[in-house]
Amino acid sequence: MPLMGSVVLVLTYVFGAAIFATGLYLVGRKQFPWWLKQGWLWPLTNVTPRVAVLQGWAGIGFGTSVMAMGVGAVIQGVYGGLLVIVGIATYLAGLVLYGYSTYVSRRATS
Repeated sequence: MPLMGSVVLVLTYVFGAAIFATGLYLVGRKQFPWWLKQGWLWPLTNVTPRVAVLQGWAGIGFGTSVMAMGVGAVIQGVYGGLLVIVGIATYLAGLVLYGYSTYVSRRATS
């Protein structure tokens, strides 16, 4: 693998791990950090503990997706293909959870 490909792969792992860790933080704390201003939370309007946990699970899904796709790009054959499928599935699960958490956040204010 060329050097630039390795650098991009390492950055992918770091980015995926950061998203995963942020998701774990949100699931564990059930709230966003105090320093996170309202503008950064868009499209959320009413951030309840339930919304924060849903956002956390979405982050875990997105982080898992990024890491699985990164590893799947390196491993060839059936196992690489399975990792790509896992990456796509966790991405879709994260997307559904993100959309649902936004719905719950906006429904609570109506």
